[in-house]
Amino acid sequence: MKKYSIKSIAALALGLTMGLSACTGDFEDINKNPYGLENKDLAIGNYFNEAQLSIYFNQSNGDWEYQIMQNLNADMYSGYFAAPTPFGGNNNNLLYYMSNGWNNWNFNMYMIHVVKPMTTVLSFTQEDDYIAIAKVLRIAGASKITDTYGPMPYSKAMQGGLSVEYDSQEEIYKSFFADLDDAAKRMTSFIDKNGNVPARLAFDKICGGNHTTWLRFINTMRLRLAMRVVKVDPALAKAQAEAAVANKYGVLTDQDKNIEVRDPAIKNPLMIISRNYNDCCINASFVSILDGYADPRLPKMVLPVGWKETDGVAQDILDQDGKPTKSIGKYVGVRCGFVVPGGGQYKMYSIIKMPTGAADVYSSDFPLPIMKRAEAYFLRAEGALRGWKMNGTAEELYKQGIRTSFADYGVADKADAYIADDTRMAADYVDPYNPALNIKAMNNVTVKFGGTDEEKLQKIITQKWIANFPEGQEAWSEFRRTGYPKIFPVAENRSQYPELTVIGIRRLPFTEDEKNNNKIGVESGYKHLGGQANDNIATRLWWDAKKANF
Repeated sequence: MKKYSIKSIAALALGLTMGLSACTGDFEDINKNPYGLENKDLAIGNYFNEAQLSIYFNQSNGDWEYQIMQNLNADMYSGYFAAPTPFGGNNNNLLYYMSNGWNNWNFNMYMIHVVKPMTTVLSFTQEDDYIAIAKVLRIAGASKITDTYGPMPYSKAMQGGLSVEYDSQEEIYKSFFADLDDAAKRMTSFIDKNGNVPARLAFDKICGGNHTTWLRFINTMRLRLAMRVVKVDPALAKAQAEAAVANKYGVLTDQDKNIEVRDPAIKNPLMIISRNYNDCCINASFVSILDGYADPRLPKMVLPVGWKETDGVAQDILDQDGKPTKSIGKYVGVRCGFVVPGGGQYKMYSIIKMPTGAADVYSSDFPLPIMKRAEAYFLRAEGALRGWKMNGTAEELYKQGIRTSFADYGVADKADAYIADDTRMAADYVDPYNPALNIKAMNNVTVKFGGTDEEKLQKIITQKWIANFPEGQEAWSEFRRTGYPKIFPVAENRSQYPELTVIGIRRLPFTEDEKNNNKIGVESGYKHLGGQANDNIATRLWWDAKKANF
């Protein structure tokens, strides 16, 4: 990790307010008024630029900011990644010992750099296409906040005042749907009248200057969020999902590009965290599932042991006696949530391989995905499984989702054999360094579509989880909603909630910054949670209902 990141931000961790003012020169002072609108003194493109680049906080090529915002929380809880570093002497979020210094960042960054600029745009533009884009970008940021904490300031945010009340998550989601419905109508009307007008979208960094792609992003976001609420309001979920698919321009398909930031100046923070900082390895669950399936995407996604070199010599994993384990060339993940030794024993385990077909396998010039086109097929497959109108059967859409993902990784010719496999399942995990962390495989389904509705759902979510890699926020949310895929539990739970060892952490507590600077607002948030005592990591979000999937 960079020397000014977690390893040297003890002072920053003492109080994020100090950190926000010190990190980069263009941050507002959050103590003044984080919810007030700024003057319209910049071109509209600058506001859009800030929001697009802040979905992963890339606007300043912020690597350690992303690390604290998402990587050391959602990315780890999703089953995608694990840390080979004993942060805080192993008293950290990965073992469910909450670090207040880490937990501020998701809320503050998205609120200041996505929600705020997009609310500013909505306050002055009258252009249908700009309104539609501002609404979906605002939701792209705000949905990450609410899916992390639950209640948050939303309907009254950015209207001035130092105290801003929180909305319930139910209110927030219904506001999302109203905005997405309006955005879809506005963009549909614009395209009907004008077609695609790239000259109007010179600021566009994620949809290629294409109005139709923006509309499909809007519709797919609506479909994604509709599926999220299926347990708590199935009628609302069905209505929103069907409306998204029924739009004349539809949702994302294999004819579209993935939704991701395309800017040669922007680096991939996850690759830098993994390789340069050496603070992030592939999760054992990810290798267990893909290796068990003999998934041809695995070599395209993950670097085997041997990637890390010392004086030009590939580093093998050593056992506890210091002897080589002959792991070079193998894909070996790391369990999440265990007492990491401080001698770097896990630093050479497998890490992410972001670029597809690039000469430099360590390149950080490839974007993180905001939304992949394959996701739309899996969302529709689940909708069809539930009997909704999704323009295809669950099996057809499931298979097309896999084929689309395989095409993303250049292995389209291997998709049909993979789809037909009814024998392979996840593999057991063996830790070459510490056998005490060995664990039997958990995700007990094959790839071939079939079985009960519950088994079909598990297969759909498992394949969506693979296809969406490495977007950990969405994967963590869907794991909480469905329980799939079945990922390895933490080896050590240092919280006061033993049940989380099995089911995983459910949310992050409200931030210390908000408790200090928006006390009245936070108190309203406590009410939405059922009381201050429920502001903890075991409290379920509104959509995270303790109900069966069917």
